[in-house]
Amino acid sequence: MYPIAGVRYGCPHRDCEINLCNDCICKYTHQHSIVEYLIPGKQYSFEQIFASVPHLLGPTHDERIETKTLWENTPKTIGIYFSADRCPPDRDMTSTLAQYYLEAHASEHPFQLVFVSRDNNEESFNKYRAQMAWPVFPFNTEAALVEYFQYPPMPSLMIIKADGTIMTRRGRNYVLSKGVEALKAWAQGEKLPPLPATEFEWSGVYCDGCEMSPLIGQRYYCSTCGNYDLCSACEKKGHDHPLELIPQPADD
Repeated sequence: MYPIAGVRYGCPHRDCEINLCNDCICKYTHQHSIVEYLIPGKQYSFEQIFASVPHLLGPTHDERIETKTLWENTPKTIGIYFSADRCPPDRDMTSTLAQYYLEAHASEHPFQLVFVSRDNNEESFNKYRAQMAWPVFPFNTEAALVEYFQYPPMPSLMIIKADGTIMTRRGRNYVLSKGVEALKAWAQGEKLPPLPATEFEWSGVYCDGCEMSPLIGQRYYCSTCGNYDLCSACEKKGHDHPLELIPQPADD
């Protein structure tokens, strides 16, 4: 059936391009577990969001944790951290996040966090997760979740509320701006006010003038040049064509 109508099933392994409809799920055998893919933009419970994960791994190498421990104590939010060891900005963010995570857990407002790896191989994954004090998805079980969140850039920190709605897709920006106070607020279910335009980080966008990467602050776009962006400092220097100020996107 193309396209698939209704419920879609597939293999969560990144190298398996398996897609099945509801009628074919019982007729197909596969070497890995087949899971139900979630519909991007649709609201799900924590249990549904993490249903494709058989178990979690703890900070020690052989420790296995039941996935349901993420929501057993009825947290008001859960942070989902997408990152990979191969990217220097990701490693820097992991170090910063680890510091604030431990500070939050030493306070009265512990923050629930889980790591979703985008590493290319299991060796890098194991090396990277050794730096983390929070649970992680096993290697090669992330495909369904990555697709549900529409392939978030790296590093990304998604904050999910208890009702399954996305509080913010830009947790990383808030952590870099507010530090441990961001984690404490999320642990209490509090939504932080939008970051000022001067602090907003445009993930995946760089300034074609000064080559600031990622572009931080107000973003100006040239539709004539196409794929051409300037930061506020370079916009003031002038450009051959009219520039459009791109509004800061909503958190969710």
